[in-house]
Amino acid sequence: MKRFFALCIILPSLGSVAMHHTAAAQTMLDNSAQKASPFVKETLKSLTTRFSSAHPKFRRLSVHTNSDKKQVVCGQVSLSENKAPAEDSFQSFGAAEDSEQPVVYEARPIPTTLDSREAKQWINQGADLEELEELGCVPEGSYRQYGDSLSKVMQDRKINTTR
Repeated sequence: MKRFFALCIILPSLGSVAMHHTAAAQTMLDNSAQKASPFVKETLKSLTTRFSSAHPKFRRLSVHTNSDKKQVVCGQVSLSENKAPAEDSFQSFGAAEDSEQPVVYEARPIPTTLDSREAKQWINQGADLEELEELGCVPEGSYRQYGDSLSKVMQDRKINTTR
């Protein structure tokens, strides 16, 4: 009887462990993850789980340490269904060892006109870019350039509505 109860407890947990490992397979399009640390592997696994409806493809992984001596991983991810995704389908991502979730920034051109309701969405998207810049995953000044472009669109909107 004790064996039966033990099997009832152990078997379901073994099944969930097996399913957990198969769902976390990642596709690397280059050799940038050849000697990845456990932190990098966990970050890729987290992104694969986050985008489970698509099969994410990763490339250009790089790892450096921040001022707190924590590892930071940067790279690009594509959610394209193609085996060889288009260049413009890749999104920058980054994560620090002490962060909860990786940050993903989808670089989309800012429209020439914005509805005031859409502005919040674009501001939030800029926050992801700012965080990637702080992590050292995008060139310094990227967030400032994005903010200047967004401000110009909003300023043009304000001028056109007051006429």
